[in-house]
Amino acid sequence: MTSAGLLRKTVVLCAVAAVASAIVGTLTGHLAQGLGVAAGLMLGSVNGYLLQGLMARGTPFMAASLLRILFFSSLILTAALIFRSSAWTLALGIGCAQLAMVAVGVRQGLRA
Repeated sequence: MTSAGLLRKTVVLCAVAAVASAIVGTLTGHLAQGLGVAAGLMLGSVNGYLLQGLMARGTPFMAASLLRILFFSSLILTAALIFRSSAWTLALGIGCAQLAMVAVGVRQGLRA
């Protein structure tokens, strides 16, 4: 499997988890938190594509990592200014998306 297959599976897994998060948030009366986690999952799932794009442009790995950290940190800080008490859910969703990418990668590695 290529890295594109890994990234595609990560996005699909995160999309399913985002829908589940929104549904659970709605059913439990915490719509803002459910949508925050869902948004974080979808944003975090594109992290691999961002890395792939930066590396294809010849960006050194360290610089690419710093750019992605700055990008996601600025998203979380912007969410903190806009959503105030629900901003942590975006960070949680991004972190869960990274765990999903690791899980897909480990599963792929164990199958090889």
